[in-house]
Amino acid sequence: MALVALYRSGPLRQRIAKGYSVYVPENGPGRGAAELVAALLANPPLLPAGPSGGPYCLRGSARVSAALWIDTGRVSLHDRAARTHTAGALAASVAQVAAEVHRRGGLLLPTGWQQQPDPTAGLCADLHSAEVLSPVQRELLTNLVREHTAPLIALTGRQLYGPGGVAPGGSARLSRSFDQVSTRYLDSCSPEHLERVRTRLRQEERVGRLEAMDVSPLGVPEAGADGDVTLRLFDAQVTVAATVAHALLVQALSMWSRDLERTGRRVRQVPQSLVEQNRARAVAHGLAAELRVDQGKRVEGPPRTQPAGRAVRALLGELLPYFRQLDATVDELAPLFIGVELAESAAASGFVRNENDLLTRWHTDDRTALAPERLTQGLATPDWLTTDHLSAANRALKPGSWAAARIWLTDRVTEPTPQRDQKPHQKPHQKQGPRKNEKPESRHKPHRPAPLTADQLLDRIAEPDIPAPEVLDALRSYCRTGGALDLTRPLRSRGRDEARALRRVLRPQAGQRVRCEEPLSSWDDTAAAGAVRTAGERGVALLHWDLPAQDRAKVRDALRRMGRAPGGVRHILLTDTAYTAREDEKRGTVEVLLVAPREEADR
Repeated sequence: MALVALYRSGPLRQRIAKGYSVYVPENGPGRGAAELVAALLANPPLLPAGPSGGPYCLRGSARVSAALWIDTGRVSLHDRAARTHTAGALAASVAQVAAEVHRRGGLLLPTGWQQQPDPTAGLCADLHSAEVLSPVQRELLTNLVREHTAPLIALTGRQLYGPGGVAPGGSARLSRSFDQVSTRYLDSCSPEHLERVRTRLRQEERVGRLEAMDVSPLGVPEAGADGDVTLRLFDAQVTVAATVAHALLVQALSMWSRDLERTGRRVRQVPQSLVEQNRARAVAHGLAAELRVDQGKRVEGPPRTQPAGRAVRALLGELLPYFRQLDATVDELAPLFIGVELAESAAASGFVRNENDLLTRWHTDDRTALAPERLTQGLATPDWLTTDHLSAANRALKPGSWAAARIWLTDRVTEPTPQRDQKPHQKPHQKQGPRKNEKPESRHKPHRPAPLTADQLLDRIAEPDIPAPEVLDALRSYCRTGGALDLTRPLRSRGRDEARALRRVLRPQAGQRVRCEEPLSSWDDTAAAGAVRTAGERGVALLHWDLPAQDRAKVRDALRRMGRAPGGVRHILLTDTAYTAREDEKRGTVEVLLVAPREEADR
């Protein structure tokens, strides 16, 4: 068999308009933030050049009079060197603008400073614009971001802050905005259809501009992004490091949309009412929001919900193949992944997931940390702007958990990419006739389901009354993802009651369970050999340990040393937990599933 084609959706150019607000402590008639911004735009400083060689530029908006943006122009973020250069030039530009604002009697501040005469006058977004090469790409990227509106807002929202700390909630800007509305589904990007979308916006929202939507399919002219797809979802971040991490996320979404185009798929049409309801929850509550799950035409029982943090984790997991194609490093992805992962899966609380959490932590540790003089000093320091402060805060809070999360993320970034299951936005596969030159008998081979990630496995078995053979099929699909098979962290993120219910579904019947008194030394041990034999005969078996808490690590280490079980049987860590027994004795429970392949091809 010859390889006749190889496809890879590489990155295209994008542009970042980094937003900040201007505050004038001693304002008066004709001496306010709006006047300072207008004067600065009339005579802007010469900013450093970006990777393309052209200088960054300063932009303003008539609708947000106390804000300004530093525009990178179209840049390529295809590798780490380009991203480092872009971030460095952007940080130097921010520092230069901060110095110029200070020279004119004002302070450049992160958006959301409560003591502005009009706090809403400085609320602004970081505008991310992605290049597209066809109307179909424009349609797909717009619809794909629309589907994930709520988790994106929850992750990137910023609240008001001041001497008293950070206000609770998600996005102060979107909660106060009257000229930004949720994105409408695009059936196409033909001029006729886009005009119908404008008409619908006028009827429903009393605005007739496509750029009023969270995602503007034709760009935002005032940001110099004509012809791009511009995302207005992301509140302006404090640091350049967070903004560049979000730019990576946008590029990964863009690459995903081009994969959909190449394979002839479309993005599913999530009901507009559900998009708007989840958007409102994310705007109001941020990562604490409970988001409704699209159940299609299912109407039985109460609506299902999931925490916004879990929705963010699911989205980031979907984007991992594209982060790998971008050669993204753990340091670059840490601001997106690690805080959310720690908060969802660790027993401790207080982890920093986004910049709302970060400013709250700074204020908790130092009541003067959010003073405008302190913040503007940070914005005037390029090294401070490019530092990953989220990871620094989590490392200071729980060094061990942070280090373990970095190891976990390293494994995720470097492990082979599993093929995806068919997603809701894919069209159902149609029956096809035999291909040319295909042998008839090849069409009768058993269908092998696509490999499942851990979260996909747990979602699959969460269906009510799922038969045991389907559970086994799902486990076998999970075993084909490659790498270490560990369900403990994904289960912890589901909450205690749901995790307990999922473990009950995954455990086989009593006759397929084997109790072990001590860590194994090899697969030839009596208990191990019996469990492997049971798995070979019945598909799955369970090894169970109840032992002193300090010996749990010995069980895991022994399994690592032993490697693969004979006969292609895979082992999955299901439970690893400690509990307090009688007389305050610390005990531990470890459970390992043994899953046998169905056919030789699985081995």
